[in-house]
Amino acid sequence: MRDYWCRYHIAIGHVTRVRYGFTLLELLITIALISVLYAIAVPLVRSIHDDCCLKAAVLEITEMIKEGRLNAQGEKYYAVGFTPASGRVALISDRGPDGQWNTNDDTVIRSFTLPSNGAELKFGYGSHGPLPKRGADADGVTFQNNNTLICNPELTGSSGAVYLIARSGSARAILVNSTDFEWTVWRWEGKWVMQ
Repeated sequence: MRDYWCRYHIAIGHVTRVRYGFTLLELLITIALISVLYAIAVPLVRSIHDDCCLKAAVLEITEMIKEGRLNAQGEKYYAVGFTPASGRVALISDRGPDGQWNTNDDTVIRSFTLPSNGAELKFGYGSHGPLPKRGADADGVTFQNNNTLICNPELTGSSGAVYLIARSGSARAILVNSTDFEWTVWRWEGKWVMQ
């Protein structure tokens, strides 16, 4: 029984020591496999995360447009203001004392900032270019009146587009027309495609 617990085995005249653990070669192969999996998985997960953040931002902006349009059915103007420098989008219920839209003295109902941690969303279309037959603006927002989409009581509004792009290259565009005040969302798939 004593020989069973011993760390040495006697085999045909030799005393051999029992090894515990992994060899260096086994450890190197394991580290190499983990590195390959990491190199494949991280860009894929990052791309999925960027796309989800982009979709969430587009959904939030379109919800602000819907809310502004719904609230403007009374006798008051509403607006959705875009500030590309800070990545801020705001639903505005009234112009401030300066009489201009999308300034610091406006009455803001709600706002959000494009996520900069992880997805790094920003306004713009990058190297993709603007939608065909649409105006281009370097900051990615083509609405006039200080980058503001204005919703009026006649249920029309200002026309233009807002472009969003993620670090991974995923891009979306929200195009608003002024006559029937409808919008369409476009995504970049090598060319602009309507969703």
